[in-house]
Amino acid sequence: MKRQISDAEKQQVRLQQQDKDGSLRCFISGEVIGDTDDFEYDHILPFSKQGDSDLSNIRIVLKEYNRRKSDQPLYEFRDNYKLEKLFNDKKNNIKLQDIFLLKEILPKSFHFTIEPNNIKIDDGVDKRTFSLLFDNILNVQYFYGRIPIKWLENDDQEGLQPRVIDYKRLISLRDHLKDHPQLAPSIARLIDNRIKLFDGQHKLAGQVLNNTREVDIKAYISPTEADKAKKLFDDLMITNLDAHSKHKQIPFYTSTLLDRLSVIYKEMLGEFTSTKPVDKHSEENFISYLVSDKQHSRADAKQMLKSAIMTNAVELSAINNFTAVASRDTGFALSIDLLKTAVFPNTLFLEPSSANFKSSGDFRDSELENFKEVSVLLVQYGQLNNWVQNTRGKSLTNIELKARRIWHKGAVLTWAPYLKSILGMAFNFITNDDREKLLYRAVMDTNQKDRIGVCLQRLFNHPLWDEPEGEIDSLLVSARRQDELFNRKGLTEMYVLTGRN
Repeated sequence: MKRQISDAEKQQVRLQQQDKDGSLRCFISGEVIGDTDDFEYDHILPFSKQGDSDLSNIRIVLKEYNRRKSDQPLYEFRDNYKLEKLFNDKKNNIKLQDIFLLKEILPKSFHFTIEPNNIKIDDGVDKRTFSLLFDNILNVQYFYGRIPIKWLENDDQEGLQPRVIDYKRLISLRDHLKDHPQLAPSIARLIDNRIKLFDGQHKLAGQVLNNTREVDIKAYISPTEADKAKKLFDDLMITNLDAHSKHKQIPFYTSTLLDRLSVIYKEMLGEFTSTKPVDKHSEENFISYLVSDKQHSRADAKQMLKSAIMTNAVELSAINNFTAVASRDTGFALSIDLLKTAVFPNTLFLEPSSANFKSSGDFRDSELENFKEVSVLLVQYGQLNNWVQNTRGKSLTNIELKARRIWHKGAVLTWAPYLKSILGMAFNFITNDDREKLLYRAVMDTNQKDRIGVCLQRLFNHPLWDEPEGEIDSLLVSARRQDELFNRKGLTEMYVLTGRN
């Protein structure tokens, strides 16, 4: 077989690929190819894989994309390019509906009727009948079936499926499902004439990318009564969170877990305040209510409180824009997981308070204001605005390198505990209660803020961060705490507090 095509054949390919307006677009990216752009003629099915040079197998592509595709077929590489671009454009905040739009799958409304032993679903084109089963624990009916994807949607928007889609996991499942069956169904609930998927999002998205049009689903039927529907929602929420945390296979990102628990917390808090006497309205009594009236364990109840505190703190703070939804997202300086591990325990009071809500002893609102002020100082003195993603082959300016060093995970794990002592010095902690409550106190005054600022200046202006490239960078890339390095270089807690070692 010949590999190259003639100039006359190239002209034919060009005419075939031109739009009606005369523009020529790259087959991979869709970008308009200008007179000065470098482009190439390539095989849809690679020549190395027995793709011939018939003009139907030839397309015009921009050189920069063609050189990146290796020996992938053009259609496969184009799909991968569009998927990667989607994740980059939306900064990895991808849900199932984004994958549907990418594959041009439009939702289809349907009607269902329930009979004694089965359920019938009809959208005017497709009809399905499924046998009904009953769940004795949740006390609801459910069914299994092969469901058209056009009937499905993600159960988000304060729903049961809060996770964003992880790119690497999606690609792995997509490739696996090309040659292997789907062993377990995705899980959904049928509510308001919609089938909302809340478990198996990655699996379903992988099937969609493989152009599958029907998938195996287990669907719980939400009761029509509002109180029963809410109970099913709450029961499924807790079950789903436990499955992905305590009994995890693929865990929720920490930020997702916090956000979902916070939603439940707020709902149940509303029930608590509307049914219990005003003089009992405190965090401690609410925890007891969750245990006695809602049958949560004390540990789970306290976790709900912590999640609400932490979620509110980060959302209202200056570090929010620097914090990734997905803990492993390298496009952000911080992750919720790192904040939860290192920063929050050294700034926030994460235990239930005995003070009545909105009383003179309730400092939750002022705690948020205090954390907001501290976060502004962290951004300012920690050079967060100068943090950039570490891209292979890209050289960093001195200030960018310094910012990346400061916010390496190992560095944050090491200096974040200093924050507790910095606050102790600024607020003049004396009692154990002071040391436990940290920013849970009246809104800081200018003098206290200035004291914190002076300490953070010492912390982030230390010579350690400005050393020549080499040893310091090889040591900081570790995710472990770097106590030995900090002590050896003189960046100690005593130095940060006093300027002396």
